[in-house]
Amino acid sequence: SSGINAEYGVNRFSNEDRVALMRFVSGRSRLPSDIADVSQRFQVMKTDKSRDGLPTSQTCFFQLRLPDYSSEIIMEERLRYAIHNCRSIDADNYMLARNVENGSGAVEDGII
Repeated sequence: SSGINAEYGVNRFSNEDRVALMRFVSGRSRLPSDIADVSQRFQVMKTDKSRDGLPTSQTCFFQLRLPDYSSEIIMEERLRYAIHNCRSIDADNYMLARNVENGSGAVEDGII
């Protein structure tokens, strides 16, 4: 194990990067307005994937899954690539549509 600290890369992220990370690990681009709606704690898990590979996530469990990295710089580069290029899950659009269907679709921040 290299002992690479995931906080190193995240602490260097811009706000845009942090929003992308939130989307990558949770399927949402922002936290719920009510903290009681957060059912899972954020977790960083080590995987046995190939060294210096791309990170993955399990959005149902709010997990960031990282392989072993040879340096913090490589980890940061791989994480940044993954969070900005994986767009297959986006629960925000689902929640917005559900709120509109339920009659609670108030316009907030310019989004319906």
